[in-house]
Amino acid sequence: MNERAALLKKLNAYAFAAYDWNLYLDTHPNDQDAIAMFHKMANKANELKKEFQSKYGPLTAEASMDMQRWNWLDDPWPWEKI
Repeated sequence: MNERAALLKKLNAYAFAAYDWNLYLDTHPNDQDAIAMFHKMANKANELKKEFQSKYGPLTAEASMDMQRWNWLDDPWPWEKI
């Protein structure tokens, strides 16, 4: 597995964990330990997303107010340069 794939796998794991804690908190909204874990997982996922995007480009098409053209197509497609 190359560095890009390994980083994406790690990002997906933390994002999944954050989502899972989010679902748990839907039924246990006062669980302070779960809230702390949700924040820990979400913060790590955001950190890894920023790292991934700085190295390999955006993961999703996001609007930017200063864009003069739609440049999403300029980046490699998911199956390219994996």
